[in-house]
Amino acid sequence: MATELKARTSRRRSRAAVGLAACAVAALSSGVVFAGSASATPTALSDKFASTVTDDGWSLDLAATKLSANPVPNLATTAFTREGFVSAKVTGTIGGAGDSAVKTGYVEQGLQIGCQIDVSSGLGLGLGFSLGPSVGVSISGVPSANVGVNASVNPSIQSTIAPGTITTIPLGKKDLESSKASITAENVHVKVDACMGPVTIRSYAQLSVSTATSDNTLFVYSDPTWL
Repeated sequence: MATELKARTSRRRSRAAVGLAACAVAALSSGVVFAGSASATPTALSDKFASTVTDDGWSLDLAATKLSANPVPNLATTAFTREGFVSAKVTGTIGGAGDSAVKTGYVEQGLQIGCQIDVSSGLGLGLGFSLGPSVGVSISGVPSANVGVNASVNPSIQSTIAPGTITTIPLGKKDLESSKASITAENVHVKVDACMGPVTIRSYAQLSVSTATSDNTLFVYSDPTWL
């Protein structure tokens, strides 16, 4: 009797183990399919605009145009890496005739990235130390560091995002040396590692102007999209 009971228990455990293994394989397969099912066609996003008039009479206009996101299957075909290419043009303009001189001004563009679930167990980012559990983000493919006298665009960026938070990553900044300045980035490569579930991204544009009597900042944001 005892021998038969042990045999039945062993068979139950065996069936349970097979069932768990099947579930794990199904989940992994589903993740791999999800990671590789992204569209290779860029998604065009609506242009965004903002305007204001400073206290001393200057007209400020900010435009984010040529916005697109192109999620693609990641090269490693892993379930927890998202890849894509992002494009945007940011243009800032100062017009009118203010009562005081413009002291400084600049335009900036960047990305905001959010990850739903972090699945890493610690990630080293090549910075000489190891961070705790975090999601790795790398961005590359933008122009080299110096574009014009007072322009800077980061050629390669690595950052981390915690699950449930939004990380803001500047891509470029250009000083206003005349009444107009712009930054154009086409097909910026974005890669997010160790993230399970949706990765949401949106572009942002900023125009900041300082005069003798006022400081003004405008922001616009693209519609959110997914990698």
